Amino acid sequence: KKPEEMAKQRSVFAEGAEKNGINAELAMKIFDLVEKFAGYGFNKSHSAAYALVSYQTLWLKAHYPAEFMAAVMTADMDNTEKVVGLVDECWR
Repeated sequence: KKPEEMAKQRSVFAEGAEKNGINAELAMKIFDLVEKFAGYGFNKSHSAAYALVSYQTLWLKAHYPAEFMAAVMTADMDNTEKVVGLVDECWR
């Protein structure tokens, strides 16, 4: 996420790749992919928070399915397509 840090790491990565027998062109292609992801990737704490919310959501859905689906449909009641999909899911 920090362009100046990524620029520093590019040369470190290239040197490490060369030491491990990876040609420079391939190393730069790999680094370019990593660099693109760096702009989007989450840090660990952010990922952990999403994991916790996902776990809690699935727990509620598994243990209180009627209440869970009622809440989700209420939250999405202005989106007919979404509600139709949720009703279909209720029948499963």
